[in-house]
Amino acid sequence: MRWLGIVLVLCFLASCDDHKGEKVDSTNLTSLSALESTRLDFDTKDSKRVALLFYSATCQPCKILQDNLSHKSLENLASSYAIYPIDLYAKSPITAPFNTPIDIKSLRKILHIYATPTMVFFDTAHSVVFTHIGVLGVNDLALLFTLLPTLPSTLQTQESKQQWIASHLTQSRASKGAL
Repeated sequence: MRWLGIVLVLCFLASCDDHKGEKVDSTNLTSLSALESTRLDFDTKDSKRVALLFYSATCQPCKILQDNLSHKSLENLASSYAIYPIDLYAKSPITAPFNTPIDIKSLRKILHIYATPTMVFFDTAHSVVFTHIGVLGVNDLALLFTLLPTLPSTLQTQESKQQWIASHLTQSRASKGAL
């Protein structure tokens, strides 16, 4: 367990490499509610929901998450999503899955991506529904793929959606004794 913590810290430090020496401007920091208006222009021909997986080639937890996403038990659930892996250190601009090319640093800033692995889930209107930083197990991914389409329409803000999903994940883990 101690090694996992060390690996996660090292991956976080490696992903923050391009921010060395930058002074943090607290006036530019935003809350989850600021993501409510974030809508990206995806090039999806069907009505699939979109999930972006931000990773780094040297990040071991990212590889674990990618393996979990390709698990056989998730094939049917994940088929309703268009999942796009995006390397944080790829050469810009990124074209797929966007209608117009977008700079990776701009995308990171828009979605507030500061660590790997990070998954950002979008609804069919291409607005952010849920963001998760870190590894997700196969059971948690299955639960997420099941919960996201069933979000109550009464949840208007991205923050309320995030809290609703997080509470359901926690309840599921507790009922299985995984906490």
